[in-house]
Amino acid sequence: MLNISRTLNYLVFAGAAVLLVSCTSEKSSGYVGYVEAEYVYVAPPEAGWLMALHVREGDVVSLGAPLFELDKDRQKAAFAAADARAAEAGAMAANIETGARPEEIQRFKAQLAEAEAALRLARAERDRWLPLVAEGNASKARGDQVTADYQAAVARVEAAKDAIAVAELGGRDAERQAASAATLAAVAARAEAEWRLTERKVKAKASGSVEEIFHREGEFVNAGAPVLAILPDNGIKVRFFVPQAEVSNFRVGASVLITADSVGDPIEARVTYIATEAEFTPPVIYSANARDKLVFLIEAKPVDASNLRPGLPVDVAPL
Repeated sequence: MLNISRTLNYLVFAGAAVLLVSCTSEKSSGYVGYVEAEYVYVAPPEAGWLMALHVREGDVVSLGAPLFELDKDRQKAAFAAADARAAEAGAMAANIETGARPEEIQRFKAQLAEAEAALRLARAERDRWLPLVAEGNASKARGDQVTADYQAAVARVEAAKDAIAVAELGGRDAERQAASAATLAAVAARAEAEWRLTERKVKAKASGSVEEIFHREGEFVNAGAPVLAILPDNGIKVRFFVPQAEVSNFRVGASVLITADSVGDPIEARVTYIATEAEFTPPVIYSANARDKLVFLIEAKPVDASNLRPGLPVDVAPL
């Protein structure tokens, strides 16, 4: 928030001016009020050392303009680690989707070729010995042996073919889903780390003027602690007080005229807020005739606030 002394100066100045108005123009048809600012307090989302200030008090900034920077070594390291984890997760997911590597599949194909060669030899041996067994020129045991060798060779060929088929397939559905989820989580973590890194350079979220700077380069700033205050282009409003008997004459959206010393021509404003409960006249606008009255707070936004400064006492009249 802006410093206490400045706020007290506003209140004292407003009170003195309003008291003067009430003493010299007791029969004025206007209502007493003052100008108030709605500041935007710019703070970092995470703590750190303030390394650079890119603005000074009084500077006019536009939306997205750089304001200040904090140290970012830790955030850079965290982003690098998150980026590596995301790349690793993506590679693992791709590996599961594509199955075995080409080198592994080539090895399985070589094993298949070897098994097929053994099968041809076993078939030839079987075809040579079984007729001899049938003619009684070879023992039955020899026939059983070549038959068993042939069947074993057939089984090895089928096993080699199955190994190639499995290697060319991707992972199971559950494995693919798990890998995909891990990749999404890693990518989200990388995005968060990247956001933390980019937020070390704080930019203006609203256009306006820099009213006050609370921290300087070299100071440590806590998370959420304002570094500076910006008065946005639409941050000026007028607050005035209307007796309870007259508040029904106002409605949200209605136009009022604002006058003040050194402002020049009256300024049009639109009513944006009407209090639902009455209050006793605030101390800032006490006068001999108003101190016992119940009043309603009304706020209005000026159409052109370029000549209005916070704390300025004003008179407000309905249109």
